[in-house]
This record gives sequence, C-alpha cells and structure tokens, in this order.
Amino acid sequence: MTYGTFLSNVRDRGEYAADEAEQIVRAVFETLSERLPAGSAEHLADQLPTPLADILEEADENGRSWGVREFITHVAEKADEDEETAEMDTRIVFSVISEQVAGGEMNKLLSQLPTGYAELFGYSELT
Repeated sequence: MTYGTFLSNVRDRGEYAADEAEQIVRAVFETLSERLPAGSAEHLADQLPTPLADILEEADENGRSWGVREFITHVAEKADEDEETAEMDTRIVFSVISEQVAGGEMNKLLSQLPTGYAELFGYSELT
C-alpha cells in the first residue's frame, strides 16, 4: 500500500478532508512512535509506506508505558481535538494499519501493548 492509498483509506473511512486525514494520521503515528519500544516500531515500520515508517523509526528505545486512555489523550493533544474524537480517529487509523500489516506482525505488535489496544485495532484479542 502506498502512502497516498493509506491516507485515502483513512480519509474515506473517517469522511475527512485530505489535510485533516493527514493531520490525524500524523498525530496517531507520532503517538504510536512514543508508545512502542524501538524494536517493535521498526518491525511495524517495515510493513508501512515510507513517510509512516519514518515517523515510527523515531521511536524511543523503551517506549512509554501508556494505557489506552493515556494514548488517546496524547492523540487528542497532538490533533487538537477532544478525546472522544481522538478515539474514533485512532480506531480508523489503526483499522487501516491492521489491514496493511501481516497477521503474525499484528500479534507481535499487540503482545507489546497492554489490554485494550487490540480493540482499537479492531480485534477482541490476539489474531
């Protein structure tokens, strides 16, 4: 999937304007890069288009230990929106990620995150 296709999928699902979709994707990916340990971020980056991979490759060595609510709060701050909207936006971006990333890699990613993140990606548990 190209970066343009990724943005288009997010834009269509969220019914966003083009610039709004890009802002939301950036907010979610920047927050994800802060949350994930560097190794996990690099593995995920390998399966995503270059602009998104570049954001993930800036991940902290150990990542933050944020739960779902803290993650959503950070997305809301970066996107300058309320937490309810940020959660919806995160679910949309994560759904596009989950379609792009192979099942085994999704399991690895979800195993690095606490309970609750799987639901944001559209899974009830590990795939």
